[in-house]
Amino acid sequence: MLIRLLVSVVVIYTGLLTAVSAVHPVQKSWKALEGTVDTNVLDQASAQELRYRLPSYIVPTHYKLYLETQVHTGNRSYSGSVDIHLDVQQQTKTIYVHNRGLRILSNELYSSDGGENVSFLETLRYTEDQEREFVIFSIRRAIAPARYILHLNFEGQLRTDEDGFYMSSYRDANGTRRYLASTQFQAISARSAFPCLDEPALKATVSIEIKHHPSYEAISNMPIYAIAGDMDGYVVSFFETTPRMSIYLVAFMVSDFEHTSSEEGRQRVYARPNAINQTLYALDAGVLIMDALDEYLGLPYGDFMPKVDQAALTQFSAGAMENWGLCKYREEYLLYEPGVTTFRSQTTITTIIAHEYAHQWFGNVVTNKWWSYLWLNEGFATLYEYMAADMAYPERQYSDLFNVQVLQRVLITDAEESTRPMTFSRGATFYAIVSLFDSIAYLKAGSVLQMFRLLLSDTAWRQMLRIYLEGNEFGAVSTDEFVDAMAEVTDGLDLLPAHVDAEAFVKSWVEQAGYPVLELRRTDRGEILLSQDRFYSNKIVNDDPTVWMIPYTIMEQGDSLQGPFEYRWLTTKAARVPISTPVDEWILANVNQVGFFRVNYDTANWNMLIQALMDETETIPTLSRAQLVDDAFHLARSNRIDLLTTLELMRYLRHEREYPPWEAANRAINYFYNRMRGQPDFTLYQIFVDTIIGDVFVTLDINSVLPDETLFDKYLRQVISTWACRMEIESCLTDTRIALEREVSGDERVHPDVSEVVYCYGLRTSTTSAFQYLFGKLQASENRGERLVLINALGCTNDTEQLNAYLLTAIGGDLQVNFDLGERTSVLTSVLASREGVDALSSFLIDNYTYVLSTLGVNVLNNLVQNIAARTNTPEEEQMLNTLLQELQLVLPAGNIAAARSTASRNLAWPSTREGVTLSYFLERYGVQPA
Repeated sequence: MLIRLLVSVVVIYTGLLTAVSAVHPVQKSWKALEGTVDTNVLDQASAQELRYRLPSYIVPTHYKLYLETQVHTGNRSYSGSVDIHLDVQQQTKTIYVHNRGLRILSNELYSSDGGENVSFLETLRYTEDQEREFVIFSIRRAIAPARYILHLNFEGQLRTDEDGFYMSSYRDANGTRRYLASTQFQAISARSAFPCLDEPALKATVSIEIKHHPSYEAISNMPIYAIAGDMDGYVVSFFETTPRMSIYLVAFMVSDFEHTSSEEGRQRVYARPNAINQTLYALDAGVLIMDALDEYLGLPYGDFMPKVDQAALTQFSAGAMENWGLCKYREEYLLYEPGVTTFRSQTTITTIIAHEYAHQWFGNVVTNKWWSYLWLNEGFATLYEYMAADMAYPERQYSDLFNVQVLQRVLITDAEESTRPMTFSRGATFYAIVSLFDSIAYLKAGSVLQMFRLLLSDTAWRQMLRIYLEGNEFGAVSTDEFVDAMAEVTDGLDLLPAHVDAEAFVKSWVEQAGYPVLELRRTDRGEILLSQDRFYSNKIVNDDPTVWMIPYTIMEQGDSLQGPFEYRWLTTKAARVPISTPVDEWILANVNQVGFFRVNYDTANWNMLIQALMDETETIPTLSRAQLVDDAFHLARSNRIDLLTTLELMRYLRHEREYPPWEAANRAINYFYNRMRGQPDFTLYQIFVDTIIGDVFVTLDINSVLPDETLFDKYLRQVISTWACRMEIESCLTDTRIALEREVSGDERVHPDVSEVVYCYGLRTSTTSAFQYLFGKLQASENRGERLVLINALGCTNDTEQLNAYLLTAIGGDLQVNFDLGERTSVLTSVLASREGVDALSSFLIDNYTYVLSTLGVNVLNNLVQNIAARTNTPEEEQMLNTLLQELQLVLPAGNIAAARSTASRNLAWPSTREGVTLSYFLERYGVQPA
């Protein structure tokens, strides 16, 4: 499942400054809950996990599910029946079945010989345990180990929270609201659609029948083999039986959607009829990506399933989901409209399809045994999100995005003291399980698997994948099965040190929280003093006992960029290693940032690397340059190196022409911008940024896109032009204004690949008519991706009157817009792009917080407040924040109020901190001038 943060607000200005969100939509759903779920409750749930688990001696083997729905009328009521075929493996008097909110109408227990012969035994008494979501059936006389069938009739209501079996809607071309029913079961919500044994290891085959109106179509995991009419004018769609699968992967949808299909018909893409013309790219990408994965893995998808559908939903909080044979997506993550969709959205669409298709093997064929091993699903999907996209479109270099968009991001979050190991459980309750869908399960797991892959080499890695997949086909796995596959491949290959086996290597990364920093200190005796220590973002710890099995590479000054670079190992806390590199030549460790760790050097080596970057930039590999920027920034923030070293290194960026190092630098530049804005030295900081971007900026045409541009050309232009406009370089503001006004006047439409920058910054110096034009364009648009671009752009205005009117549209002011709840939240967050917008939002919340609270929820309100606090840098701004907090003290938890005040206090104190004083000294000392 892909989770991109749907409602939370990121503290930095991410809208225009990052290339890909790199966070699966499901992750975002959990992030939106952070701060609202009591961690003490999760701790208690973890301690009581076994109470919530099913007994191991009853195993489902098959479900026969029948459902009736009248969703075409907007009726939420539905009914159904399910035959649960059970293999009872020890004598028992009770049967546990999961159920959330369904009404059991009747039940019958049958004995079965596994074939056609069944015998009625009895109608069972039962109790309902709502806390643990169990229906506990009691049997009069204990039944012996054998096969049984539990038949249940039930009824329920389609949910409205986009979870379980839920109803959503859209407006057709005539403006009429149309309803549909769809499912989202991961992690434990199949139980809210029909009674079942809802744990991932309890795999079973499933046959489904759905009764619905003939104007609608039902689709599910498997193809339809028959449609029969009923006496009441409805029809029943009968689906083929699935392979053995986890129940959370069951999916179905009843709608009036249309579809496009591939030539052989094995792939289809469904969408609302008025968006069906936006499905062709997803269809083509799906075919290319599936073909690439088939060839790469050597286990064709068709060996397991006969088809795969993709469906674009207007309401789908999970973002994207890998249901076997029926992948589902929010519209903006699947639909592509030529001339409208941006290159960033196309990247998101492509990589999310690759993520969900990778799951067809990693998650569907082979599934995590329990949610504590979720990383075995999501880590592989995150890795192949980029690799499979790259195999399908090699000219776009998607795999080169991995380090800056995945690895470097999770190195930040995994440096916190509160981080967790990859293998980890918080219990078996809904929130305890959902909380595991985080950056550790996705980004860290993908990064660690990338390290394993590159260490093993492509041949050995692919051999390991075959062993892993074939040996556990249709089964459920833990870390042990992964270790077994690696051990089988590495045996005799001399890849691991003599005293380290596959289990010790893998578990040092999988079962320990955090990651190491590798310290290299060169001596004058031809040695390197190596040591490892757990890296924390906020402190230095030299006595932490954690030891990782670290594979690392060394590049010496003068080495070829292509290597090869031999792997070496540090498997103890410290070691002395001989080296022949002269003391006046640099060395570079962890070449191309293959390993999941940071690297620190002695001061002399840092200085030689900085000089090399300044004099001969391209003698250091591109991904290593990005790594040096990222490591230096975070090492300085944790006080492991002098901040002046980082700032000196960043001066080389004026010579940098590649996107990955600039994306790494983007985060550092943004951090200092957020701290410096409003301070006396801010003008000096603007000059510094102008200096490092200037030589690159003058080479770019920020208003046009050439036919032969690469994907990385586009990313580079967006990062540089965003900072140029943000730093108020006159030519940038002028060019964006002219481009916007040319579209407003009808002369030339802004190219979608530069629209985010042009619309945002062009609006700041343009006329009122430009704001009205973009607002009208938003009202007319039915493309979710374009709407989000326009929503963010309108929030860029620095005109107070426009900001006030715009914010009111989020709560239905005089300007009525067809916003959904997610878009209303986006309107409120979009204005955080400027100080004028922050002030307008503060005033707006004072007057309208009750609406935000009742409609969008306390978490959205708290996120807005915390983001205002993060942008509070001066005493005047602090006073405005305190006025807001005083107004909200009765509706926000005291802890959240205190957190906002603490953030603002830290910001105001920052100029007198080590970082603040050092940066001020650096800016004054160099007297930097723009290019």
